Amino acid sequence: AVQMRSKRNFVFDEVVKRRGPPGTVNVVQGLELHKGLLNAQEQARVVGAIESWVEAGRAGLLRGRTFSAPRKHMKGKGRVTVQFGCCYNYAIDREGREPGIIAEEVVEPMPPMLQALVHRLVRWGVMPRSKAPDSAIINIYDQEDCIPPHIDHHDFSRPFCTISLLSEQAIMFGAKLIPLGPGKFGGNHCTIPLPVGSCLVLKGNGADVAMHCVPPVSQRRMSITLRKCAPRHSSHLCFLFICTSL
Repeated sequence: AVQMRSKRNFVFDEVVKRRGPPGTVNVVQGLELHKGLLNAQEQARVVGAIESWVEAGRAGLLRGRTFSAPRKHMKGKGRVTVQFGCCYNYAIDREGREPGIIAEEVVEPMPPMLQALVHRLVRWGVMPRSKAPDSAIINIYDQEDCIPPHIDHHDFSRPFCTISLLSEQAIMFGAKLIPLGPGKFGGNHCTIPLPVGSCLVLKGNGADVAMHCVPPVSQRRMSITLRKCAPRHSSHLCFLFICTSL
């Protein structure tokens, strides 16, 4: 962990409605940014693995809903995703199922390289052992792709984290982020740059009071979001291998 530098004192105060009179709240309390989780060589290995998973997905070699590559029809839509460990439904699907973990949908188990990442997160004190992630969603952004404002579903425990690769891009936090059109978001917000090889941990107000979004990226980016499924969803998870080093 010698290479890692951490920041935990994020502050962005907003007036938030709650029980009783409205009050000022630090909506990013609990965020942690750990720079240097992965060095350049390790980043290259992880990116190479992701590229191979995407290639396998395009060839139809990954089970069920592991791989998704929506057709692009408007600005900011259509980022490629790869899911491991469990299937998360981003929106109401064709069967009318609500957003959340869908236990009956098959995805590939966590691959050894991602298990190694989880091991490092725990060993270096970035994530508590009791909340060691058992699932992953990888997003591959082309230029101008984005993620709209949201709060992560409570089918996943807190804390959870996101590792950034390929290019430094920004993430926005705010209690009332508002979509203004394709790839455009408004409302009071703070912006946090996410360097390559860094890990952003979300917990506290930063996970549950503030919404977050990724504005349109200036160049290709990959992110790995690692989360632990809530206990009611953990029975169907599977791990094929144990791998503890990158």
